Amino acid sequence: MAAKIRPAVIAGRPVLRQFIKILPAAVIAFAALCLAAGSVHAAPVAQTSPTGQQTEDDPLFAKVYAHVNTAGGKVPVFRAPEDAVNNAPPVRELNGYEWVIVLNTVEIDGVRVSQINAEEWVLAEKLTFTRPSRFQGRFFDETPDRPFAWVLSEFQPTVEPDGAANTAAPVYRRYDVVQIYEKAIAGATIWYRIGEQQWTRQQRLGIVTPRQAPAQVRNTRERLHGKWIFVNLYEQTLAAYEGERLVFASLVSSGLPKWETIKGVFQIQYKNRLQPMYNAAGDPDLGEYHLEEVPFNMFFSGDYALHGAYWHDGFGFRKSRGCVNLSIRDARWLFDWSDPKASQWGYAQAGKDNPGTWVWVW
Repeated sequence: MAAKIRPAVIAGRPVLRQFIKILPAAVIAFAALCLAAGSVHAAPVAQTSPTGQQTEDDPLFAKVYAHVNTAGGKVPVFRAPEDAVNNAPPVRELNGYEWVIVLNTVEIDGVRVSQINAEEWVLAEKLTFTRPSRFQGRFFDETPDRPFAWVLSEFQPTVEPDGAANTAAPVYRRYDVVQIYEKAIAGATIWYRIGEQQWTRQQRLGIVTPRQAPAQVRNTRERLHGKWIFVNLYEQTLAAYEGERLVFASLVSSGLPKWETIKGVFQIQYKNRLQPMYNAAGDPDLGEYHLEEVPFNMFFSGDYALHGAYWHDGFGFRKSRGCVNLSIRDARWLFDWSDPKASQWGYAQAGKDNPGTWVWVW
């Protein structure tokens, strides 16, 4: 089935995919990548209180992320803040799609200058500061009895498929969670009933339908602890299972039409908690880009990975160039839950005695 394409609700530049290789001993990337909360109505899905639940003071969100504004030309990087103010020769220049971690910001003679690395400073006016998405998926004590979905864009439900608006029903907003009670087709459009006289178009939902594991997973369940991950490219959702029990589900962002995410049944090959991603190969199709500290990387087939994305909040829509983007919260939970388990340095390499969790991309 062809992946459905919905218009992006978050403005921004396309996300890019790098080609990345990590030397197990050195844990160094020569890299390549995938780039580029709302309320719950009636709490329709049972949810546990996960031990991995983040709070506003979580270290993940203590970092200051910024997009470098290179639309007007290359952005110079200076060795010291005084050099930026005095227009001294730069040590290098930033160009293309650049995201950095801001370590410090000072003001000299009325000019704000931000530190992005040791002995690297840029004019703060060249940065757009942002906060990563607080979105997080749902955890389960038992598999739900029926499909459920996240709302992808705000809507007022209709009283019947392709009918008049039900003004007595609530307005559903992005990241709300609803249950699916019924399916109907009106014309060429699929409609779902999410409540009494409450219908909405399929394009407004990212749906999770519990399912059984593929044969490869069932045949190795005991050896691999029964864990497996299902990525639904059509729905832009991810579900994590232990045996036949759904334990976690969320929205993702997979590859755009020109850079489709690979389909098939794989295993996580290696994991790295933090790493930069950039177009090291100089591929002109990918363009010039650099992302500092991409979090919670789980590579399952060559350069294809599940990983966190702090640079967008478009989960539920295709945005990457091949990888599967998750919110930082979701990526951290999946990284800690999946196998192989990472070392104290945040790295893991799968092997015969340390196999990786199954990843079924469909």
